[in-house]
Amino acid sequence: MQTPDDVANVLDWLASPIPEDPAQDLAQLSGELAALGRAALEGAHYHRILDLFFDRAHRLSQALKARLAEASLPLSKELRAMAALLIAVHENVAAGYERVLLDAERLAHSKRRSAGSVAARALRSLSEALETSCMVACPTPSDLWRRAHALAKSARAHFEPTATIIPGLSFDAEKTYKGLLALAASQPEGFSPGEVALASEYLAQFSAAVNLLPSPPPQDEGSWYWVDSNRDMGPVPPNRRIPPDHGDLLYCSFQLLARLLSEQVSALEAGMPAGNLRLPERAAGHGGIAALKRLQAHWAHPPHRHHPRRHNNFRAQVCVGLTELWKLLEKGEAPEGAEAGAPHMTEWMVLNESPGGYAVMHVSGEVEGLVPGSAIALRPEPDKPWSICVVRWMKSENPEHIELGLELVAPAARSVQLMFRNGDPEQLPTPGLLLPAIPALRDHPALLAPTGAYSARRFFIVSGEDKTHIMQGRLLSLDLQTGAVELFQFESDPYPM
Repeated sequence: MQTPDDVANVLDWLASPIPEDPAQDLAQLSGELAALGRAALEGAHYHRILDLFFDRAHRLSQALKARLAEASLPLSKELRAMAALLIAVHENVAAGYERVLLDAERLAHSKRRSAGSVAARALRSLSEALETSCMVACPTPSDLWRRAHALAKSARAHFEPTATIIPGLSFDAEKTYKGLLALAASQPEGFSPGEVALASEYLAQFSAAVNLLPSPPPQDEGSWYWVDSNRDMGPVPPNRRIPPDHGDLLYCSFQLLARLLSEQVSALEAGMPAGNLRLPERAAGHGGIAALKRLQAHWAHPPHRHHPRRHNNFRAQVCVGLTELWKLLEKGEAPEGAEAGAPHMTEWMVLNESPGGYAVMHVSGEVEGLVPGSAIALRPEPDKPWSICVVRWMKSENPEHIELGLELVAPAARSVQLMFRNGDPEQLPTPGLLLPAIPALRDHPALLAPTGAYSARRFFIVSGEDKTHIMQGRLLSLDLQTGAVELFQFESDPYPM
């Protein structure tokens, strides 16, 4: 049992500034929070101290997620331990508020908090736990969705119009719940940690545009999702699973949110500053608009499988990263024991395949730099050509387990260098991959280059061992853009200069 002096020391610590290394503070926060749960404190006192833990946890979270935003798989042991502890802290804070909600009579007479605002803080903590899980590609914490559904229902039962009438209110339970649903519906496993953070910042501002409905919306309103409040699962589109004819069902539509985001992206592309649209500055930065476009597409049209999957169980070699792929195709495979800097290959197991790509699991070899949207080459046998893919989703249940979903963009490629006719005399050649035209994928040849490389519609392609083969091209369409690569179709320039 904690003494008054113990409680005073905890309160002093909670009021202190966050240290320069916030990870050091996280373990203490976890320990003190556990002690608070064991303390024999009366309800109002417990609630007041829990609010201080909530504030501390969220200030720490902002600092720690800045590190996670730059992360790639596999995470270092230190970073994974930090993320796991951060998720647990947010879950425990939410559990504290769930405990407060059990004392309904005291809350009914409380001048400090309403049941709706307590539920909102619990939901906010679960939202932080989900966001952190998405950033490190680990599974959603067990029972998170069942708890979130119950908290949202509790907040609705105690709905107070005067407390939630102001748009953007900090602790609006319904808005926070809508943000949770929208983040899950965006398929966050396909976004890099930084893109997940951007999506969460966006939803903190605009999730009120999500529509929650007691029955499926009319067909002319577009795609929708369903939720069973009694089950530990997030929103599901009917093209993935038909809703059951029983259960506590709720329906949600992201069409209005998608239309709003579409208008904002158009304004960004027209030169409108992000701040004028209430968007984070990075929304208009490197890869920001591309990430917003993918969010908009997922909310407007829930993705569904275009091809049946064929289960397999064979090993394949993988080369990770556009730079490594370019070196591999440019210089060939280095003999065993070659010098540092040679293309690095690892071994993976192909779990299933379809005409559109693969699902693979890491087996052996050191791998680094994996993020959704990065380029990967795969081949089943040493005498087979390298298939060029883009990482579509990632899962990592523990440091030794990594699964990837790969989208096939070409069955073969050639290393080239690009020079854009943008008038920049200091421009350096950009390494890229020349992909063939494939009727099932695209009508014209394409180029795979680092994101941000494209800077003019016309360009030179330099190839050949002696770098004397030069072709002039003109961009036709930008077909794919992620935080790591962009793919665009082109044609031979009909009007070379």
